[in-house]
Amino acid sequence: MEIVKRLTGDSAPARGVRVALAVVAFLVAVEIVFGLSLSYLVYGVVLGSLYGMIGVALILIYRTSRIINFAAGAIGAIPAIFALILDAHDKIPYLAVLPIALIGGPLFGAGVDLLVMRRFSRSPRLILTVVTIGVAQALAIVGFFIPIWLGVKANLPPNVPTPWGNSVLWRNGRGQPILIGNQVFALVVLVVLSVGLALFLRYSRIGIALRASSENAERAALLGIPVLLIGTVAWAAAGLLSSMAIFVQSPLIGLPQNVTLGFDTILYGLAAAVIARMERIGLALIAGMGIGILIQALVARSGDNSVAEAAMVVVIMVALLAQKGLVTRALDAGTSTWQTVKQFRPIPVELRDTPEVRTARATLFVAVAALVLAPPYLIHSADISLLAVVPIYGMVAVSLVILTGWAGQISLGQFGLVGAGALAAGGIISRHNIDFFAALGIGIAAGAITAVIIGLPAVRIQVLYLGVTTLAFGYAMQGYLLNSHYWVGRHLMPNTLTANIYRPVLYGRIDLADDRSFYYSCLALLALTVLGAYAFRRNRSGRVLIAARDNQRAAPAYSINLVRTRLAAFAISGGIAGMAGVLLVYQQHQVIPDSFSVLASVEIFLATVVGGLTSVGFAVSGAMIFEFTLLFGPRYYKFLGQDMITIIPLLLTGPLLVVNLYFYPGGSAEAGFGQRDTFLRWVARRHDILVPSLVADKRVEEEQQHAIVEEAERHVEEAASGHLVCPVCGASIPVAAALDHDHLRGPQPATSAL
Repeated sequence: MEIVKRLTGDSAPARGVRVALAVVAFLVAVEIVFGLSLSYLVYGVVLGSLYGMIGVALILIYRTSRIINFAAGAIGAIPAIFALILDAHDKIPYLAVLPIALIGGPLFGAGVDLLVMRRFSRSPRLILTVVTIGVAQALAIVGFFIPIWLGVKANLPPNVPTPWGNSVLWRNGRGQPILIGNQVFALVVLVVLSVGLALFLRYSRIGIALRASSENAERAALLGIPVLLIGTVAWAAAGLLSSMAIFVQSPLIGLPQNVTLGFDTILYGLAAAVIARMERIGLALIAGMGIGILIQALVARSGDNSVAEAAMVVVIMVALLAQKGLVTRALDAGTSTWQTVKQFRPIPVELRDTPEVRTARATLFVAVAALVLAPPYLIHSADISLLAVVPIYGMVAVSLVILTGWAGQISLGQFGLVGAGALAAGGIISRHNIDFFAALGIGIAAGAITAVIIGLPAVRIQVLYLGVTTLAFGYAMQGYLLNSHYWVGRHLMPNTLTANIYRPVLYGRIDLADDRSFYYSCLALLALTVLGAYAFRRNRSGRVLIAARDNQRAAPAYSINLVRTRLAAFAISGGIAGMAGVLLVYQQHQVIPDSFSVLASVEIFLATVVGGLTSVGFAVSGAMIFEFTLLFGPRYYKFLGQDMITIIPLLLTGPLLVVNLYFYPGGSAEAGFGQRDTFLRWVARRHDILVPSLVADKRVEEEQQHAIVEEAERHVEEAASGHLVCPVCGASIPVAAALDHDHLRGPQPATSAL
């Protein structure tokens, strides 16, 4: 019993023994289930070191900023890829270009913090997390042009030459290679970086300050620790880990084709960080290696990467379920909440019946109606079939407003929920040609149930883990569940790959086979979804959801069950997404897995953020405009060249996103409602109507300005008269005798100190 107590304790030796036992158990389980050879095991460890280092980079930023840095791979990718192209294409020795990655990674990491992240230092974590995605998209633009600038006309070179090449250092009894030079170099770099980082954090003044800041940034600032500088150091360290991970792994797996490394690499790094509870750096490295071994085992068994990506959902959900349900109050107190930046007021009751407001609302309604009703008659008839995708994306935007804007839970795999609706209904429609509205009901139910299952582990822990689980689920949906080669897809997907899903005739009059009629039907369903979302927001359920988002510690004091409230939001959001999935199946006449990709999830999320996550109307507009641009834009700006066509989506979701959030943290909705309020103030002045909700902000600003002016004038008068006014007794004191006055010389009263 004494041994058990010691092993279950919280001391460092006990944790070390538990980790060692877990590693041994994992290796034994892998060997029993997969029978992995030693060469695959070694390759998995080396590959997993990449994911471990990305996981450590994620932990460093999370511990200082309490955000999940989705640019963890991108910040070091540009210098690493630049150096590797010089090696592979221009034949500059591998070790000669090593300083580019070694120095460029920290410089890029620090530059991102200084130029971008500090501008959002006081923003909610939702905005900061979104900004990291925008940074990754912006860096991807630079990475796209690096080969062009270096004269690489075709694809990037497949191999990266090194001084030791693929020289075999260890063979098995049959002469097969087990350990090669490139693998040894990667492991040596991992060990050196790990030991160096551990020593830096433990013994250097900056490292100790970084650890103190990670516990509670506000308290660290009160103790005189330069929190902003510490944050920059953390970003520089993350950039170093990212660049070196890419630099040493590329000789083994080839040059990255995408500066962001693809969200799958970030997913594996996130899985390692989640296992380490976003805290323990050493455990993240070990977890990354374990994930690398698991990936190799699953790829060897199945022949592709789809099963490995799907397995990350299980790994992450098990890791979350094994963790405590709450973060400590110390950690929660030092960070901003997940609340979004702006809530927008409705039109004041006093002004709703004025002629100007009625005219403006009618004009706006007519303009919006014209914009959404006219396109089927303006575009080419061959393109009308694609047009229905636009309102379907609008429905997905509504689901994101409920889940992220109102519930404060980030979702980067929303199209996984869309795919759940498509998967549940697609095969049934194909085989049995069921009723249209029955199919919608199946999709809604499937989306709602799936959202609750995916969200349940994350809502137990009041941090940013839902983005991780939804990202993992998005990959599982796209590559595994919607794949007819595997059990789920084989039983639920349509039997054939041809278009065999036909649109019905509704009520004997509305032929959905006609693309124009189907577009208007999708538009009508979007309108009903928007109205339902507005009704939900105005009722008690919506108010409770906002309260749980804005103050998760105070809400339970008012008998608000946080888990139940958030799961209700997941269910509603998932139901809307599932309905969109069924409509997408009817639009495409088939279940096409690539239509439910993680990239589509990220793009629709960012487009909704640009529109405004707390405003249904602006969020839907942002998503629909973005998708319309992707579908039909290349027809009009194709003269810019294929390169520009490729990077325009990155421009919209990268630099333009960051700039928009800097000026309007609430998205385009903030600018739009600001203009509306300016118009309403003009109407109020014209009719001489006092509207407290409109003039309150202005009056506060005017009073503050008036107080500042009065204070400045008082100081000027005192300086001119040579006397000071005591703030305690109000006596007029000559400047020369001010230090002899009792109230100015001695200890100040409590009111004065305050």
